[in-house]
Amino acid sequence: MYKHKLLTLFFLLNSVITYSQDMVWTYQQCVEYAIENNLFVKLQNYDVLERTEEYAQARSQRYPNVTGFYSHSYNRGLNPDPITNRNDIQNVNTGSIGAQVGVPIFNGFRINNTIKQSRKNIESSELGKEKIENDIIIQVTENYLDVIYKYENIDISKKRVKTLEEQVERTKKLVDAGSSPLSELLDLMSQFADTERQLTEAENAYNIALLTLKQSMQLDFSTPFEIDIPQFQDPDTTVQFSSNSNTVFEESKNIMPEIKQAEANIAASQYQVKIAEGAYYPTVNFNGNVNTRYASNYVNPLDPTDSSLGTQFENFFSQAATVQLNIPIYNRRDTKTQVNKAKITTMKNEVQLQQELNDLRQKIEQAYINALSAQKTYMSSKKSVESLEEQFRSVNKRFVSGAANTTDYVVAENNLNIAKAELNRAKYQFIFSRKILDFYEGKQIILE
Repeated sequence: MYKHKLLTLFFLLNSVITYSQDMVWTYQQCVEYAIENNLFVKLQNYDVLERTEEYAQARSQRYPNVTGFYSHSYNRGLNPDPITNRNDIQNVNTGSIGAQVGVPIFNGFRINNTIKQSRKNIESSELGKEKIENDIIIQVTENYLDVIYKYENIDISKKRVKTLEEQVERTKKLVDAGSSPLSELLDLMSQFADTERQLTEAENAYNIALLTLKQSMQLDFSTPFEIDIPQFQDPDTTVQFSSNSNTVFEESKNIMPEIKQAEANIAASQYQVKIAEGAYYPTVNFNGNVNTRYASNYVNPLDPTDSSLGTQFENFFSQAATVQLNIPIYNRRDTKTQVNKAKITTMKNEVQLQQELNDLRQKIEQAYINALSAQKTYMSSKKSVESLEEQFRSVNKRFVSGAANTTDYVVAENNLNIAKAELNRAKYQFIFSRKILDFYEGKQIILE
């Protein structure tokens, strides 16, 4: 039985490890994992919980405050004798028990305004969490696309290595046959070695990009990690941007959480002004009290033979109800100071809102310019690659026929590969810029 359990555990762990090694992460899984494990998101969740507790406490201020009390005392010494009415040395135990209740009737609307302020504080915290999540989405998107870009660079470098390797083998045969000089072979071998170096650099860049993505996801370095590589279609350069940066800004400022959070903070500080102004108003409170007491030397005046605890509780039982009106007259400027400080906080929050709007406008303008520039760069890079491909095909035919030398071939091949790498970079820069612009328009980022 014990061996069976060990074998079951072994196969279970092995299957989990195998799954984690074979798992390919999609873009959406990367985003969800990054948000779920981000420490700033977790801290913001606790902030939301704190604001929720404050809201519950604010609502509870409407309810009565009820307390019970009990006290017992022991006294040894001169105490009045209830029968002789003389002070005699006695050991006396006394006690009292009761309850009291306090109910706020009116306190200058401070309870209602505190409840409303607490709601706005919860809203602000939740929007702050959404802002953090948006930043994570943008960061993971950029890193994810960078990994794909670096991965395709490896593919370009591998194809180049394979092409040069074939040319080296072909030239070796020509040199052995005496049809080509040794210098051409040496030039190609030098170029082949440099191409292998570029492949190694491309692989290193890919590994660094993977590490950057894992770090943005809070994923451990040692965790096996491989991402899904979507088959992106070439960007449609004929599509015009549907709106300018001002139009995007007008849409974005109504949906971006940082703007809504700044507006919620203004509303919360305005309620704080009302709370502080509530101290100018009179307050009305109701207080109730019930209590009774007992003493070990008590003698019932109505029936000296009955001085039991129950009789004492009944005889000493009392009730009281009080309605108290407090009118503020002068409190050494405390109220005025609190009101002015709350107004200053409101003005600071209004400036903060304007700053958030300015930051958002600048981000959108930058994203818009980046998208336009990336589109133009991609279009020109595509034309450049098409032209250099034709040139390389021509040089390659001449090189095969012996009409072109190694230098011509290497230069043409280098120019083409540089152009392909630039086209690849421009492609993903264009995709990222367009996705960011769509994001500010309230569209979900989807990589497919």
